[in-house]
Amino acid sequence: MALPFDAIPEVAIDYVRGVFRAANEKVSGAVSLHPSMHEETLDHILIMDLTASPPAFFATERVGICLESHWLGSRWMLGRWEIADIAFFILLRRQGTLLARKVALLQTKRLYSREIPAVQLDEADYQIGIGRLADRTDRTVPISSQRTFGFDSKSIYQATEAGHPQVDRIEEYSERRGIPVYYGFYNPLTLPFRTAYPALDGRAPEGGNAIGCRVTPAENVHSVVRKLDAGRSPSVNDITLPSPLDASDPSSTLGWRLENFIADEVLRCRQGRHFEDLTDPNLRALLYERSAPISAAITITIDIAEAG
Repeated sequence: MALPFDAIPEVAIDYVRGVFRAANEKVSGAVSLHPSMHEETLDHILIMDLTASPPAFFATERVGICLESHWLGSRWMLGRWEIADIAFFILLRRQGTLLARKVALLQTKRLYSREIPAVQLDEADYQIGIGRLADRTDRTVPISSQRTFGFDSKSIYQATEAGHPQVDRIEEYSERRGIPVYYGFYNPLTLPFRTAYPALDGRAPEGGNAIGCRVTPAENVHSVVRKLDAGRSPSVNDITLPSPLDASDPSSTLGWRLENFIADEVLRCRQGRHFEDLTDPNLRALLYERSAPISAAITITIDIAEAG
């Protein structure tokens, strides 16, 4: 019989929380310093910071933890829309033998500043490739002087639009496959947030990560989006929940902190999908079909020693 996920030692959960906390701070700092950074680049930052964390072994509990990633690429979907940007897989092993798996799918969206628009990538960007960065001959906005920019509760998650087909695609996929989808919202370190761009002397903003990346179930977001006029994007105010998702975090009306979502919700089996059957067809479709609806995957392997 497979070892239940509630047998994962607290030290392992705490380690995972710390790794995700550091990655959350890194990507939220990037939003704060680069107001027009593309979502795909923010995904890269998050993924690379997570996978740069060293494998850990805790001798007293006899448990090892390792994070790995696989980047499928920000491919143009040819008229389709991906269901999730990042899949988080939890692999529970005993002495190397696979016992059980969990998955949580994250569709990432960034908050847009009020002053500096961020242009989304389109099909031409994928066709042009490196040339769009290294072969610019048109005049660009100068960075030899500073501009101010900021985020507040009226700022919007522009890439999420009422009436967009992606909303229906996500709901159809989740219902058909039985795998829940969540939105991961990239926010600055605090809200409201205001600073100068480019940053003076390249210095990072001071203070901790009070807001940062937040995670909310797709059904909560979609219930808000469906009430908006077609083409409108939800603001921070719009997606704010009437009560916190995490009783210990009053600011979780904006969603779980990324690190708490993974450590306390997914690892403790409150969120995500647990696959007891290692050959489950829905899991295999996610992993192996050529049309798999994800762009990247993070695996968190937790290997527990034999009892006794």
